[in-house]
Amino acid sequence: MSTKTAASNPTSGSTTNERTTNSADARYACDDEQLQVLRQKSPWKEDPLYFKSVDVSPTAIMKMMTHCHSGVEKGIKNGGKPIEVMGLLLGRPDPTTPHTLVVTDAFPLPIEGFETRVIADDADVTNYMISLGESLEKTRKEKFMGW
Repeated sequence: MSTKTAASNPTSGSTTNERTTNSADARYACDDEQLQVLRQKSPWKEDPLYFKSVDVSPTAIMKMMTHCHSGVEKGIKNGGKPIEVMGLLLGRPDPTTPHTLVVTDAFPLPIEGFETRVIADDADVTNYMISLGESLEKTRKEKFMGW
Protein backbone atom coordinates (compact mmCIF):
# COMPACT_ATOMS: atom_id res chain seq x y z
CA MET A 1 0.00 0.00 0.00
CA SER A 2 1.37 3.38 -0.90
CA THR A 3 1.46 5.91 1.86
CA LYS A 4 2.87 9.36 2.03
CA THR A 5 4.01 11.23 5.07
CA ALA A 6 2.85 14.80 5.53
CA ALA A 7 5.98 16.87 6.14
CA SER A 8 4.31 20.09 7.16
CA ASN A 9 0.97 21.74 7.44
CA PRO A 10 0.99 24.83 5.18
CA THR A 11 -1.78 26.58 7.14
CA SER A 12 -0.24 26.26 10.59
CA GLY A 13 3.40 25.77 9.68
CA SER A 14 3.60 22.79 12.05
CA THR A 15 5.38 19.57 11.16
CA THR A 16 3.48 16.29 11.53
CA ASN A 17 4.23 12.61 11.18
CA GLU A 18 0.71 11.67 10.15
CA ARG A 19 0.43 8.95 7.53
CA THR A 20 -2.20 9.42 4.88
CA THR A 21 -3.43 6.81 2.44
CA ASN A 22 -3.63 7.61 -1.25
CA SER A 23 -7.31 7.40 -2.29
CA ALA A 24 -6.46 4.97 -5.11
CA ASP A 25 -4.84 2.63 -2.57
CA ALA A 26 -7.61 2.94 0.02
CA ARG A 27 -9.48 0.07 -1.66
CA TYR A 28 -6.73 -2.31 -0.63
CA ALA A 29 -6.49 -1.15 3.00
CA CYS A 30 -8.52 -2.98 5.59
CA ASP A 31 -9.57 -2.68 9.21
CA ASP A 32 -8.07 -5.68 11.04
CA GLU A 33 -10.92 -5.96 13.53
CA GLN A 34 -13.62 -5.94 10.85
CA LEU A 35 -11.66 -8.55 8.88
CA GLN A 36 -11.38 -10.82 11.95
CA VAL A 37 -15.13 -10.54 12.61
CA LEU A 38 -15.92 -11.43 8.98
CA ARG A 39 -13.51 -14.38 9.02
CA GLN A 40 -15.07 -15.67 12.24
CA LYS A 41 -18.56 -15.49 10.71
CA SER A 42 -17.33 -17.07 7.43
CA PRO A 43 -20.62 -16.69 5.53
CA TRP A 44 -19.00 -18.27 2.43
CA LYS A 45 -18.97 -21.63 4.25
CA GLU A 46 -22.79 -21.63 4.21
CA ASP A 47 -23.15 -20.30 0.67
CA PRO A 48 -20.67 -21.53 -1.96
CA LEU A 49 -21.80 -18.68 -4.24
CA TYR A 50 -21.32 -16.00 -1.56
CA PHE A 51 -18.68 -14.02 -3.46
CA LYS A 52 -20.05 -12.09 -6.41
CA SER A 53 -17.11 -9.86 -7.40
CA VAL A 54 -13.33 -9.62 -7.23
CA ASP A 55 -11.17 -6.52 -7.01
CA VAL A 56 -7.58 -7.04 -8.15
CA SER A 57 -4.83 -4.62 -7.16
CA PRO A 58 -2.65 -3.08 -9.88
CA THR A 59 0.39 -4.77 -8.29
CA ALA A 60 -1.21 -8.21 -8.58
CA ILE A 61 -2.25 -7.55 -12.18
CA MET A 62 1.25 -6.49 -13.20
CA LYS A 63 2.82 -9.52 -11.53
CA MET A 64 0.36 -11.87 -13.25
CA MET A 65 0.92 -10.25 -16.64
CA THR A 66 4.71 -10.38 -16.26
CA HIS A 67 4.56 -14.06 -15.29
CA CYS A 68 2.27 -14.87 -18.24
CA HIS A 69 4.53 -12.98 -20.63
CA SER A 70 7.53 -14.98 -19.39
CA GLY A 71 5.66 -18.20 -20.21
CA VAL A 72 4.94 -16.97 -23.73
CA GLU A 73 8.55 -15.93 -24.28
CA LYS A 74 9.98 -19.16 -22.88
CA GLY A 75 7.71 -21.34 -24.99
CA ILE A 76 8.41 -19.47 -28.21
CA LYS A 77 12.15 -19.35 -27.49
CA ASN A 78 12.13 -23.15 -27.26
CA GLY A 79 10.46 -23.33 -30.68
CA GLY A 80 6.98 -24.23 -29.54
CA LYS A 81 3.83 -22.84 -28.12
CA PRO A 82 3.68 -20.67 -25.00
CA ILE A 83 3.96 -22.67 -21.81
CA GLU A 84 1.28 -22.46 -19.15
CA VAL A 85 2.27 -20.80 -15.92
CA MET A 86 0.87 -20.97 -12.43
CA GLY A 87 0.97 -18.82 -9.34
CA LEU A 88 -0.73 -18.13 -6.04
CA LEU A 89 -3.10 -15.27 -5.29
CA LEU A 90 -2.99 -13.50 -1.96
CA GLY A 91 -6.01 -11.64 -0.71
CA ARG A 92 -8.93 -11.38 1.66
CA PRO A 93 -12.67 -10.95 1.81
CA ASP A 94 -13.70 -7.31 1.98
CA PRO A 95 -15.50 -6.47 5.23
CA THR A 96 -16.77 -3.13 3.90
CA THR A 97 -18.15 -4.46 0.60
CA PRO A 98 -20.03 -7.71 1.19
CA HIS A 99 -19.61 -10.50 -1.34
CA THR A 100 -16.28 -9.13 -2.66
CA LEU A 101 -12.84 -10.73 -2.66
CA VAL A 102 -9.84 -8.42 -2.81
CA VAL A 103 -6.70 -9.80 -4.49
CA THR A 104 -3.76 -7.80 -3.17
CA ASP A 105 -0.76 -9.71 -4.54
CA ALA A 106 0.31 -12.60 -6.76
CA PHE A 107 3.30 -14.92 -6.58
CA PRO A 108 4.60 -16.94 -9.54
CA LEU A 109 5.31 -20.62 -8.98
CA PRO A 110 8.22 -22.47 -10.57
CA ILE A 111 5.85 -24.78 -12.47
CA GLU A 112 5.39 -25.32 -16.18
CA GLY A 113 2.38 -26.80 -17.88
CA PHE A 114 1.33 -27.81 -21.34
CA GLU A 115 -2.32 -27.66 -22.46
CA THR A 116 -3.81 -30.51 -20.39
CA ARG A 117 -1.26 -31.15 -17.65
CA VAL A 118 0.58 -29.24 -15.03
CA ILE A 119 2.91 -31.07 -12.70
CA ALA A 120 2.55 -29.38 -9.33
CA ASP A 121 3.54 -32.23 -7.03
CA ASP A 122 7.29 -31.70 -7.34
CA ALA A 123 8.95 -31.58 -3.89
CA ASP A 124 10.75 -28.32 -4.70
CA VAL A 125 7.49 -26.63 -5.68
CA THR A 126 5.70 -27.93 -2.59
CA ASN A 127 8.52 -26.75 -0.32
CA TYR A 128 8.53 -23.36 -2.06
CA MET A 129 4.78 -22.92 -1.48
CA ILE A 130 5.09 -23.96 2.18
CA SER A 131 7.99 -21.59 2.90
CA LEU A 132 6.27 -18.74 1.03
CA GLY A 133 3.07 -19.30 3.01
CA GLU A 134 4.93 -19.40 6.33
CA SER A 135 6.83 -16.19 5.63
CA LEU A 136 3.70 -14.36 4.47
CA GLU A 137 1.77 -15.45 7.58
CA LYS A 138 4.28 -13.51 9.67
CA THR A 139 4.12 -10.30 7.65
CA ARG A 140 0.72 -10.05 5.95
CA LYS A 141 -2.91 -10.20 7.06
CA GLU A 142 -4.06 -11.65 3.72
CA LYS A 143 -4.10 -15.36 2.97
CA PHE A 144 -3.66 -17.50 -0.13
CA MET A 145 -6.99 -17.56 -1.88
CA GLY A 146 -6.47 -18.98 -5.33
CA TRP A 147 -4.11 -19.98 -8.11
